[in-house]
Amino acid sequence: MALASFAVSPPTAASAAVLRRAMSFSSVSAASQARVGVVQMTSVGDLDANYATCSRLTKEAAAAGVKFLCFPEVFSFIGSKDGESVKLAEPLDGPIMQRYCSLANESSMWLSLGGFQERGPDDSHQYNTHVLIDESGKVRSSYRKIHLFDVDVPGNMVYKESRFTTAGAIY
Repeated sequence: MALASFAVSPPTAASAAVLRRAMSFSSVSAASQARVGVVQMTSVGDLDANYATCSRLTKEAAAAGVKFLCFPEVFSFIGSKDGESVKLAEPLDGPIMQRYCSLANESSMWLSLGGFQERGPDDSHQYNTHVLIDESGKVRSSYRKIHLFDVDVPGNMVYKESRFTTAGAIY
């Protein structure tokens, strides 16, 4: 089972302003304050187990009155080997994301999903994509990670996200 928890932050003036802009098309009125939740979880190499954790935490957050819930990078899957997630990568309208869209709709909550494995330009690459889903289950925005994590620690470890991930474009 993935380790997971969520925290609720009382609204501040700054967070309320950001949420009003982000949720301007939402049923949440500009005058209201929205409760924000943040998830901390340890994802595993099992899509269903991670979804079960995300679903449970979303339901707990909904019961606490949260209207906007943020998940971390690699919330849906983390492989044990470089590039393992490329095999699971799919388009934003694929079955994995549709489950999360349904979860947002069922919970009447906006979901901010960090680091989804979106299908890339070829079979050996993916995009690391952040997705914002509104409370009706519609994808409102997405962002493909631009600055990939490439590190070479002398005498220690080499990790190159760019081996299996294509950077997003700067517009």
